[in-house]
Amino acid sequence: MPDTEITVIIITRNRPEMLGECLGSVLASLPENIEILAGINGPDDRSLEILARFPRARAVPLPALCRGEARNAVAAKARGRRLCFLDDDTVIPEGYFTRLLSLIERNPDAAVFGGGQLLFSGAGFFERLVYLTLGSAWGAGPFTERFSPVRGTRAADREKFVLCNLTLDRFFLEKHGLAFEGHVTSAEENLLLNRMAAAGARMILSADLNLIHRRRKNLRHFIRQVFGSGRGRAQISFISPGSAVPFTFLPPLAACSFIAAFFLPGAVLAVLSGTYFAASLAFALNLDCGVRLKAAAAALFPALHGAYACGWLFGAAESVWEKFFRKGRPARCACQKNP
Repeated sequence: MPDTEITVIIITRNRPEMLGECLGSVLASLPENIEILAGINGPDDRSLEILARFPRARAVPLPALCRGEARNAVAAKARGRRLCFLDDDTVIPEGYFTRLLSLIERNPDAAVFGGGQLLFSGAGFFERLVYLTLGSAWGAGPFTERFSPVRGTRAADREKFVLCNLTLDRFFLEKHGLAFEGHVTSAEENLLLNRMAAAGARMILSADLNLIHRRRKNLRHFIRQVFGSGRGRAQISFISPGSAVPFTFLPPLAACSFIAAFFLPGAVLAVLSGTYFAASLAFALNLDCGVRLKAAAAALFPALHGAYACGWLFGAAESVWEKFFRKGRPARCACQKNP
């Protein structure tokens, strides 16, 4: 293998405690032929102080870029062929990179590797609640493996992978002229994976790469994250309509149905609402947890679906506005203001 087989890329800002825990777990059993690049995405002295404690990790200061631009900027400085993207709120189990190197050796033609997510051992009530709801078919549909542990090792579809646990072949990206889409709120990895799949990329999903991912600790932060996810999905659907996944349209379509029902006889809205809340309760009762968590999940499902739908509709509206009224660089982010 080359001197630098893998480059670990972490984008962070203003989460120094989580960054320190992440780096500590990464370095606990890191092979010599792996480098670590941490993109500090904007002014953040505390994260720089944390990085100073880990000499093997190299800081890459960035001028508060959007997510896609930030990852592209750090990836451009990588020496490794494989780019391992982790979030600063992940914790890496012992032996993760040894197993990743083994998977690469057994699948040298694969361009994508990824795994699932494990619950943090010190997770509080709300973190456990989010983990359960996103791991439910009612919470994430066909994408549940993105938010729960993966079993076994197999070739997988592009939508099974999540950016907090994603390794890409830099040579494949360069050969096909691919990179993360810029100026999108979220879901930039989904658009890139769609394009990689269209270019013939082979993708491997494995339980060997399951890692621990911290969840949002309160409802406000969770709603903001889900809203951003819906907004990003709408943005990439307008950028590349042919690669959009039909399931991602269901929450906004359901929201529009409820809005339309207000202008129809009252019985229509009652039936729609009754059916939806009954389904939410049924899925909540089917979760493998205590009564208190089941009750909270029944209430969180509507918040999850509603926040995603609102984000998607907002992203769609701004995409239409930009298409017809604003040419050139989009107005949906602030990173274009940076030199």
